[in-house]
Amino acid sequence: MSIRFSKRLLLLDERSNDFLRTLVYLGGYCTIEQAQRLGLANSARRVVARLEALKQSGFLRQVAHYAVIYQVTKSATRLVGSDLMARRRHTPATIRCKLLGVNFYLEAKAWPADFVLDYAKKIALLNDAGCPTEALPHFRGRPYLWQEFILLPRDRGVCVAAVDRGHDTVMYQTSTLARRYGKVLECLPSQFRLIVAVASNHRAELYRKWAAQPIARPFTHNTLQPYRVKTLLPQVQISHEEKME
Repeated sequence: MSIRFSKRLLLLDERSNDFLRTLVYLGGYCTIEQAQRLGLANSARRVVARLEALKQSGFLRQVAHYAVIYQVTKSATRLVGSDLMARRRHTPATIRCKLLGVNFYLEAKAWPADFVLDYAKKIALLNDAGCPTEALPHFRGRPYLWQEFILLPRDRGVCVAAVDRGHDTVMYQTSTLARRYGKVLECLPSQFRLIVAVASNHRAELYRKWAAQPIARPFTHNTLQPYRVKTLLPQVQISHEEKME
């Protein structure tokens, strides 16, 4: 198995390698348009050709035809370590959430803001800012920061950005984020804030509402804020045949 993987690695140029690594960190899914904006190639035709080449070499699989959506495979996740969530099968609602995360990343880079994608560097950055590891969100006894982005706005502080799951209630997500990151805010009271990327004005208003309620403590409307992503999301339609592949 390692020999076959090594041979596939030889097929990757620097641009494809960087694209795959970034895509794993962003959640594992992209459309053709997003792949082009992520720098895979300069034209739509070349992007399609590169995506198909990565599919043939086992680093991507196509999970939907309308819109055309690709997902990373185990071979791609091995480029960055272990992120099992990025290569698992997901529902259309979850896939839309992942695509929303990619759009947020592409827009937020122009704020300007610097993203920290490497998992070990996320932990090190928060440690260096003054937040001990035991104050970070944990899962099964270990720090767990895979699902959220960490970015450094050029103006100030450290920001964690979550992506709104449109199929879950805003109340539940607000309380969950507050619980997961409450100790981080207590360690970095003047530096830290949470952003939630949303796909509609309605969801943004709901987050503003609940951020001002007791369920958001220790966060307030100033430290937990929605960000309305401007780029529209495609409707995800997965046929029975595609689900069986």
